[in-house]
Amino acid sequence: MLIYFPELHEELISEKVEGALLFDPGVDRDQSKDTLVFRPENLPVEPELCKRMIADFVSYGESMGKMFKMLAMPASNEKDQFGERSSAIENELNALISSTPEVKETGTELVQNQVVLALVYAYEEKQLELAEIENGLNEKWSGFGESIGLDEDDQADQHAMAIGGLISHSPVQVGERVVLPWQKVLEGFAVLLPENSVLVTSDADAVAMWRDLELEFHEKENILPEKATFVKDYAWKLMGLSRLPEDKPWLDRKFLVALATSKL
Repeated sequence: MLIYFPELHEELISEKVEGALLFDPGVDRDQSKDTLVFRPENLPVEPELCKRMIADFVSYGESMGKMFKMLAMPASNEKDQFGERSSAIENELNALISSTPEVKETGTELVQNQVVLALVYAYEEKQLELAEIENGLNEKWSGFGESIGLDEDDQADQHAMAIGGLISHSPVQVGERVVLPWQKVLEGFAVLLPENSVLVTSDADAVAMWRDLELEFHEKENILPEKATFVKDYAWKLMGLSRLPEDKPWLDRKFLVALATSKL
């Protein structure tokens, strides 16, 4: 089974691959005939409850922007991926899970990783929403400024303030490219995906880290429609960790990751 990584929305996939599926963390998404998704049967949190938990979790932060930036913050060199920022997310998640009686009795790692992936889904939705709003502002701002008597300089200042307000609550970006929290997605996939899963990626940040780590890349046929470059290693190594965390044994799982484009 081919699963897109790390994108959970079709609109964010830059290189599509025939037969690849989007992962559904149980958020009861709208689906169309053109959107193929995979939702594991063993998800412990029902869609409505998952949606409510995400809303509660985001409200714990000072703002949605702060929570999203914490989620996507790059790994710490001193404390690996599980440094202070990551621990803060996990502590809040554990508190939320323990205070939600409707959650099925199951492994904490299943619930926690499902909720994290649902939070990533919300992170992506915010990015798509903000991009649409910004495009609308760009199209309508000039006419609006003229209608209230602003000159060109005033219009530019007001436009910059409006866009700045959006960005302050947006996911982390580098230029025009949104930074996806791929390490968190990979951790969740290590728990929730079946063993026959092959990840399909065009994420430049993940591939750049793997090349910096000097992981072994090779070419392989008969998995993707065309011959492609692959990397295969343990989840904890792919996440950039120096060792397997004792409290996360599920990361000692190997993933085969296919590069969806030769440009990476």
